[in-house]
Order: sequence, then structure tokens, then C-alpha cells
Amino acid sequence: MTTTVFYLGATGYIGGSCAVLVDLLKNYPDLQVTALVRNPANVEAVSALGVKVVQGTFSDADLITSHTRAADITINAADSDDVALTTAILAGHKARVVEDGKPPAILLHTSGVAVFLDGTSEGKHDPNGKVWKDSDEADIRAITNQMIHGAVDVPILQAAEAGHTESYIMCPAAIVGPGTGPVLASSLFWKFIVQFPIACKKANYVGEGSNLFYTLRLDDLVDLYRRVFGRILSRDDAKASPYSRYYVAVSTPLTWKHIMTVLGGSLARLGKLEDGTAESVPISAYPPPASFVFGASQNICGERAAALGWKPRPVVLEDWADEGLTTTFSKMQ
Repeated sequence: MTTTVFYLGATGYIGGSCAVLVDLLKNYPDLQVTALVRNPANVEAVSALGVKVVQGTFSDADLITSHTRAADITINAADSDDVALTTAILAGHKARVVEDGKPPAILLHTSGVAVFLDGTSEGKHDPNGKVWKDSDEADIRAITNQMIHGAVDVPILQAAEAGHTESYIMCPAAIVGPGTGPVLASSLFWKFIVQFPIACKKANYVGEGSNLFYTLRLDDLVDLYRRVFGRILSRDDAKASPYSRYYVAVSTPLTWKHIMTVLGGSLARLGKLEDGTAESVPISAYPPPASFVFGASQNICGERAAALGWKPRPVVLEDWADEGLTTTFSKMQ
């Protein structure tokens, strides 16, 4: 029997790269995929991949609910913080169970490791601080709506616990590396952090800058999505707790001082800053939500992915900065 997939994020950096769509089509050619495309200019490029295209936006709640209700699997590789989008997806899944009398549909959702920021603001890492482990269900249950990405992750986990969906959540680190999808897209990581040095005309870090943020290569995320999707199709985890189907995908933790030093140097080479030297500033120099990220740190351990044989390579940020920022600026024009 053909497995049907409703796909969100076909033209994005993660979803449109070989990580999720192109790679899944290559490895699972019998999938019947319908992809939502927002920009009419991108319809032809996505259709050329061999998928059915539905044109619409994330605000088209009825459209999204209808398609998620009908599909066996929904993949959201588009937006980790869109509460209304998630509500529409889960409404379709609940209707499929409650009204149609069918088994729960599957939701493969993309979150992010900012959910595990430690809430500090001094720009200092505490090696003795709490370590969040995806292998510990208590840690995943401790995620709240108030955490970054929590307002989406929590309702998904609760819907799965209620039996209205079968959720698998991917929680990747800051991703670097070239996208290879049908439409050129840039990493959210570069888009987020570059705006502040451009505005301040300086690449600044908070305090001593020893606080950590985890990074990951896009092609390694490709590999993990493929492995998790294989687990989904195998049905090995279908009866497992949704809190055991939460995969943290991390590789190299980098200090914010190092990140901003690399960023400043790259922006200077690209002619975006006169002086690329990174300097320390107080947290007050950053408004929310930047202040929630640049002053905080992380201690994360992704053990579930390792149990699948996943072995991400180290991230050398200097290898990816110029290319990533060039793509980011080209999309800003």
C-alpha cells in the first residue's frame, strides 16, 4: 500500500535540501508526496522533483488541516515556532482519529536546540550545569511552553500522548553547510546572528563569551532524517512513548566568542564591516529575543541519534561562514 506524505518546507533550507525531501524521494521512491508551496514562482521547481504541489500559505488552516487529515505522514521541516500552523496540523490528525476512526497519522516535526538554553545572561558557560539528555524522558517532559520552541513542541507531545498523532521530533543544532534543494535558501542560524553585527557595525559577544551554542553540518542532518524516517516506516517505535521519539541532533559546541570572531572576520572579508574584530559587550546591548540566545549557554547530549548509528562530523565554522553569509545576503536583496 502506498504511503502518502504531506510536506511542509519544500523550498526551505532544511526541508528543501536533500535532508528531507530530495533525499527521501531518492531513498523511498514509492512515497506519494504532496508539498505545500507558498511562492508561485517555486511551483515548477518543486513539481520537477516528482511531487504533487498544493499552493497556499501556512495561514491556510483549513487547507492544511484537510491535507494532514488525509496523509499517512506529515513532515514539517518549515517552521519550528508557528503555533497556528501546528494547531492546524494537529486538528487534522485529531479529526482523522476521532471522526474518521483511523489509526493516528504520523508527524515528523522539526524543532531546535534553543529549547535547551539555560536561561542565563552573563555570557558564561557553567560546565557543572544541567545536562539535557534526549535519552531521559524526564528531560523531554520538562520542556515547557515558555521555552523557545516549547509552545509548539509541548502541544505536539501532548497530542501524541492523547493518541491523536504519532509524533517524532527532530531537534537540530545551528546548521551550517550549503543547501541543495530546488530553491536556494540560507540557514536560519546565519540569518539570525548576522543582523546584529550589521546593525551595530561590530561583531559583539556577551561577557567573556565562553557560553556555548551547538552546531551541526547540514549533510549530517540529512543522514539523521533518513535514519529516523526509516524507523518510522519500520513501525518499530509506533507504540513507544512520544517522549522517547525526540531526537536531539548536535555535533560541535562552539563558544559565542568564537562564533562572533568567525562571523566578524567573514563580514569584513565580504565588505559588510570595516572592522571585523569581535568585542565583549553587556547583555543590555542586545534586545529580546537576541538577549535570550547570546547571553545563555547549553549542555546537551543527543544519545538517541547515536543509538541509530549516527555519527556527525565536527563543525569547523570557518569552513562555512563566507559561503553561508553570501547566500544569506543574496536572499536579503
